[in-house]
Amino acid sequence: MIICKRFRSNLSKTRIILVIIIAVLIYNEYIAYSLKKWFSWPTIHCSTSSKCIKILLVADPQILGEQYEVYFPRGLISRWDSDRYIYKVFQKAVSHVDPHVVVFLGDIMDEGSVATDDEFKRYIERFHNVFHVNHRAKFVFLPGDNDIGGETEPLSIRKMKMFQETFKQPDVMHLGHIDMFKVSRIAYTVPKREKNISHLQGNRTRIIFTHMPLLFVPSTFVQQVVTQIRPHAIFSAHDHKSRHISADAETGERILAEMLPPNAGPVWQYQLNTGLVHELMVPTCSYRMGVSNMGFGAAVIDGTTDTMLYAVLWLPSRFWQLYMYIITLSMICMFIILILCQHVWFRIRHKLRRGANNTKHTV
Repeated sequence: MIICKRFRSNLSKTRIILVIIIAVLIYNEYIAYSLKKWFSWPTIHCSTSSKCIKILLVADPQILGEQYEVYFPRGLISRWDSDRYIYKVFQKAVSHVDPHVVVFLGDIMDEGSVATDDEFKRYIERFHNVFHVNHRAKFVFLPGDNDIGGETEPLSIRKMKMFQETFKQPDVMHLGHIDMFKVSRIAYTVPKREKNISHLQGNRTRIIFTHMPLLFVPSTFVQQVVTQIRPHAIFSAHDHKSRHISADAETGERILAEMLPPNAGPVWQYQLNTGLVHELMVPTCSYRMGVSNMGFGAAVIDGTTDTMLYAVLWLPSRFWQLYMYIITLSMICMFIILILCQHVWFRIRHKLRRGANNTKHTV
């Protein structure tokens, strides 16, 4: 009878442990992402105007490499978890924004600039697996310094050619009323005005995509870009943080620089015909980049009203989720240890009682 009671008690405790584990798993891997999408992500959509383009901006995913994350099994687990996290949040972002254009603002790999040819190919394959989506959107790809060098490592012409051969795209693309220009502050390249002068005239919106920010650090190169393209808006990455910079549309001289933290939103509206150019720096979408706030950029550009709506889709903290796993496992381990101690104590007490009873009978 006592054994049956103990068995039922242990079974009940085991069920409690299983329920806790399943609840934490479901929350961390499913509910947390849905809650963020439902309650934190603003809805920015096109009006009735046909001249409206929705853009999803992906900055610094930096797919983890094999050289810096080398120790087994830590490296394998880190790469798997990081890829899986980015895949989940990207799928949620695409379904939420339903974009016409998805722009990758560079640093798609963490170790592209130092990778061997085989490693480079594996990183590209993982990148396509992580950002795989069946969607009608147009995709734009820019290289970052972690892809081709240019900051801590020298610019690699060979890696730049490998990137261009992988993502075969022109530096100027057009969609609806928008002209999209790919500018590289790493290689100091600007699409030639002579080839696109017809697109610099008329009622069109000119957007620059660049990995390294332009207006935040003015230079003669930035002035050349602003003068040559005369952009209405610029989207950049690299710093892993969310910022807004506005400058004179003629000279590129900076007028305003401000942070766009998570509690400052949710949606910003900018007029594109006021003589100012606006640069939006998009935060990283990877939790491994040393910042506490990650997100995707989302923009809606309306050619009828010459306005741009911009929001950051802030992401759930993966580190907090991992901390929850650690705390849960620690509590379960302590719970199991207490159960084992209790079991050992019952056995010792039972033996002591039997010994005491035997002594009485002997006397």
